[in-house]
Formats: sequence, C-alpha cells, structure tokens
Amino acid sequence: MNNTERIAIVAVGYNRPDSMRRLLSSLAEAQYDYEEIPLVISIDQSGEDDVAEVADAFCWQHGTKKVLRHPERLGLRRHIISCGDLTEQYGAVMILEDDLYVSPDFYNYAMQTLEKYGSHPRIAGIALNTRRELLESSYPFFPLHTGYDVYFQQFASSWGQVWNRRMWTDFRVWYDAHPVLPENVNVPLTVLHYPDTSWAKFYQCYVVEQDKYYVFSYDSLSTNFGDAGEHFDSGSAAYQSVLFYGTKHYRMPDFDEGVKYDIYGEPLGLGRYLGVPDGELTCDLWGRKQKASYKRYLLSCCGRPYKKLRQYSMSMKPLELNVIRQIPGSDLTLYDTGEREPDFHPDKKEFFRFLEYGYGVLDGRDLLRWALERLRRKLGRRR
Repeated sequence: MNNTERIAIVAVGYNRPDSMRRLLSSLAEAQYDYEEIPLVISIDQSGEDDVAEVADAFCWQHGTKKVLRHPERLGLRRHIISCGDLTEQYGAVMILEDDLYVSPDFYNYAMQTLEKYGSHPRIAGIALNTRRELLESSYPFFPLHTGYDVYFQQFASSWGQVWNRRMWTDFRVWYDAHPVLPENVNVPLTVLHYPDTSWAKFYQCYVVEQDKYYVFSYDSLSTNFGDAGEHFDSGSAAYQSVLFYGTKHYRMPDFDEGVKYDIYGEPLGLGRYLGVPDGELTCDLWGRKQKASYKRYLLSCCGRPYKKLRQYSMSMKPLELNVIRQIPGSDLTLYDTGEREPDFHPDKKEFFRFLEYGYGVLDGRDLLRWALERLRRKLGRRR
C-alpha cells in the first residue's frame, strides 16, 4: 500500500508549543498496525518560532514528516479548511488540534472505520472523540449499546476527525456555496451562534441539512485539555473525555443497522415502537430543541401544552429503552402537537428531575458551592 492509502495525520498548531509537544508525544507513544503513515504538522503564522522548533525536533518513526509553516495568519477556520484540502494530496486526513491527546489505539480505529464506511454516501466524517454529555448541555448522554463498538450521530466532532476525499469534497462544495451560515431550525441556536472563527458550525449545518452522519466509537479515542486559545479562556479538565487505553478489533454494523442520533443526541427511529411515522415524529426528550422544529408527534420528558397520547417511565437508561421495552409511567410523553391542552401547567421541578436521572442523588450544598465557584471565575475573567 502507498501513502495515499493511509490516513495522513495532520497536527494543527498556532502559538502553543507545550500543547504541540504533548500532542506529538501521544502520537509517538501510540500503537500502529500500519506502516508508512504520513505526518503533517501545519502551523499558522504567529510571529514566533517556538511551535515550529518543536515540530522540527520531533522524530516521527512511522513514515514521512512534513512541516507546513504558513507565511500569513489564517485564523482557525481558514487553517482547518486548508488542512481539509490536503485530502486532495493524501486521500484521507485526520485533523488533530494541538490541545488534543490521543489513545494508543486511535490510528487503528480510524483505519478500520474508514475501511468500513469510507465510501458510504451518508457518512460525512469519523470522530475520534466521544463525550458523555449532550452537546452544549450539562445533561449526560447514554447512547444505546447493541453489541457493536460504534454508533452514528448527526454531529460533526471537532476534537479529532477523519475525512477522506469524497467526504471533504462533498462538504467543500456545500461550504463554498454558503459563505454566510444558513439558518436551520434543526440546529441548536448555540451552534449557530458560534464565533466566526468556527469552521465546525458550518460542518454541523451541512451534516444536518444533508442528512449525513459521523461515526462515533463508544470509547473515546481522543481527549481535550481545553488549553487557553482561540475558543477557551483557560485550561479546564471539564473538556476531558474518558480515554480508551487499550487495543482491540472494532465491531461495526452496516450503516442501516446502526444506532443513530441527531445533533442533539436524540434517538432516531422510535416511530415503530410508538406506532407513528418517523417522518412525523420529533424526539425532544430533554426539551432543548427549537419549537419551530416540532413535527406532528412529539416525544419528550418535558411538559408541553399538547394532547397526551401515551406515556412511559423515565427509569431505564438510555431513555429510549423505556419506549422500546414499553415501560409504563408518567414522565415520558408522546404528544400530538396538532391539538392543544387547555389546562397545561409547567413542571417547575423538571430541571432537578433531569439532573437526578442523569447523575443520581445530588447534594444541594455541593451544587451551590460549585455554582458559586463557577460564578466567581466568570466574574474574575471579566475584570
């Protein structure tokens, strides 16, 4: 096999030499079942030579190494776009920003996954990172596990991702046609309002609009140190994932058989268990979606002013198991949004019910101390 048939690792840096050194160290310590792996270290112009010195000194023993020093400042968004364009040269690239750290098995996972799904038209990328929280939320995410090692989600991970030429070309055509991010009621408002330096918000909208998916491992193959930089004010362990620290052969379903979630982490395909068409069903279990996105039927754990058709328990994890196994209860409701409920009263304890479901018994004093400390840090950064 030649280099174009290997995923080229692209380490992305700007002005954090220690971060780049840490990322490269994790690459050096990983285990590789493949040979002749290209490494590209792409460095945006910062006016300093520290990162380039780290890159030049790094010894890569698994293939060729190339250091790209951009002569002018690109900014994060243009920089990542330029790295994606490297698919034209290498066939497939893995984008790793310098605040990431990889699992020993990261490359083997990526190669196995690309070999399985690389040509599938519905796959827009392969994610290395797996979070245990819902996007832009404090609520936990429990993906349904059916015995395979991967699932699919309409979410473009930016904490380690793989694109091949087909995936990137499809996105690039869409991106060039949308210089201004289009509004989309099916995309979280927080994502739509990401700063202009974000390339990821464009890829998120693309994935949702075009009905595509990323492949996710149940075990995270990367973690994020959240170093201070373009999008973080200071480093924080809050962005860390539980890193897979072993090796294995990954069991992967055919795309049509895989577990699927939308960008919010809401399950897809529950219509057959509810007796309604999937095309007329919105799952908003955690009550985070824009109301304009609601279809005829709504499944939610939140109180909504619509006619209740049937109800389920909110006991099993993940939540969709209560529907799949038909567990009776009163916390998870299927609504008909075509009919209003005149006597609707909001549940003021909803938020705490969600936290207890996700995290178990909560200590109010610990929550208060945590909230006060977060407030103190936030006010301190504004001074």
